Amino acid sequence: MGAPSPSPFWWPDAPGPELTVAELLASRVALRGDATALIAPSLLAADAAGQAETTLTYAELRERALRMASVLRDAGVGPGDRVGILLDNDGGVEAQTTYHASHLLGAINVPLNTRYVARELEYVLGFTEPKAVVFAAAHADRLAALRDALGEAALLEAGTAPPTLGRPLGELLAAASPLPDPAPLEPDQDADWLFTSGTTGNPKAVALTHRGSVACGYQSVGAWGLDPDSVYQSFAPFFTSTGCHSNPLACLAAGCAFVVEPEFDVHATLDRIERHGTTSTFLINSVLTLILERRTPEELAAYDFSALRRVCYGAQPSSPAFYHQIQEEVGKAWGVELVNIYGLTEGGTTGIYLSDADHAEALGRIGPYGISIGRNGFRDWVEWTVLREEDDEPAAPNEVGELCVKGPSTMSRYVGREEETARALRGGWLHTGDSALLDDDDFLFFVDRNKQMIRRGGLNISSAEVEGVLLEHPGVVEVAVVPMPNPVLGSDVRGVVVPADPPPDPAELIAFAAERLADYKVPTQIDFIAALPRNGMNRVMKGVLTGEGESLSS
Repeated sequence: MGAPSPSPFWWPDAPGPELTVAELLASRVALRGDATALIAPSLLAADAAGQAETTLTYAELRERALRMASVLRDAGVGPGDRVGILLDNDGGVEAQTTYHASHLLGAINVPLNTRYVARELEYVLGFTEPKAVVFAAAHADRLAALRDALGEAALLEAGTAPPTLGRPLGELLAAASPLPDPAPLEPDQDADWLFTSGTTGNPKAVALTHRGSVACGYQSVGAWGLDPDSVYQSFAPFFTSTGCHSNPLACLAAGCAFVVEPEFDVHATLDRIERHGTTSTFLINSVLTLILERRTPEELAAYDFSALRRVCYGAQPSSPAFYHQIQEEVGKAWGVELVNIYGLTEGGTTGIYLSDADHAEALGRIGPYGISIGRNGFRDWVEWTVLREEDDEPAAPNEVGELCVKGPSTMSRYVGREEETARALRGGWLHTGDSALLDDDDFLFFVDRNKQMIRRGGLNISSAEVEGVLLEHPGVVEVAVVPMPNPVLGSDVRGVVVPADPPPDPAELIAFAAERLADYKVPTQIDFIAALPRNGMNRVMKGVLTGEGESLSS
């Protein structure tokens, strides 16, 4: 089945008449106020087991956002202020209502990575200087230890028990009236700052505007396969660009239901697809691998997936065998469309996808770089090209170059990093840092991720950040952090260390990193080496360390 037919309020060649996220939400209330907008867990309605699923219509979602906006305004939040959101998906309702409430005040959302350790969280808080932080009780202890970084930020704790830090969000919401006068918004003012791992070590704040956010929603409708009757399901954490940006905005543009999963669990995820009549879902490659490993074909056949129309996947390169397996055991066995997705936070997320119709041909084109990642953009106004790295000129067919994309959802800048912004957006293109090639029929092939980035279980890891942490240990003289293949997660993190004398124990270095980095960034293996391999320009040749055959003389 092809892309859904446009509804009367979709615009085929440009974003709709809405120019801000607040306008988009108000438009959907006017058009589909009684339709289901959100099905998500709520920390403020948790049952004895600690979790409760709440269903909100579009009218109810906006009404809750208006009450949350009143709470935030009373806490001192105004236009241009930053609102930190430190919530996991078990607080999906609170995360989504805070997201919209911030916009209603003209403030900027800053989703905070709930897997950060104190060092990482301290940096992000100090950088953004939030006026308020909405957080789950589970994260209170970490915040309490970061008083200096928090400054004068109002602390609003979400939970059913009395708060241990800050003020009780539930009580404040119960007493609040809907905000009577939402702030006027300009289309090109910042809506969100999303942090992404950067090759320079510390995370970078990607600024996304209201105009770009609306474009993101309209762009993503076709890739996710949505229409007003769709039910879209995802476990992507709220702090990711997928979880807080492309997922909810796509559903908002389509006017459909968004099901937020508290986390991925093979049984619970499949049960939720069946129970909610999910029509479209995004399951990253490692998750699809786990589903097929932990459920037999007979067990999978017992589920009622009759409503499911499309399974989107991607987020990490995989073997040719994987793509053939999901074509047979998911696409054909479940009777669904398969769509491979490529996107990035800086694109907001301008993306490329491999349509179901192109899958058969793409599978026949598997070569040294695996399967094509697509030849369609997220809507017609998204462009992409492959440019030669030495001169930014178009690469010839089958010539490896840098993948560059262009679209209205692209970031406006890296906050506070003018030189990096200019470098990333030079020539009017967003330079992704990823290597790719186009073949003679415009199939795009992903070749390699930026060598400073590692992709593990769908999450980006800056090798420079991990290297910086390991270099703080007195037993490390030099270090190179590189990916190590993992059949499920795509990559693990490996540290190659030139040690001091006497050398430290590898387990000691891993424990040292675990105290300073989010769990998914911590090396799973440390190897010692006498000297790091370098080329004539004295650059470390990470390809040699990963076995990719980089020449020692290059």
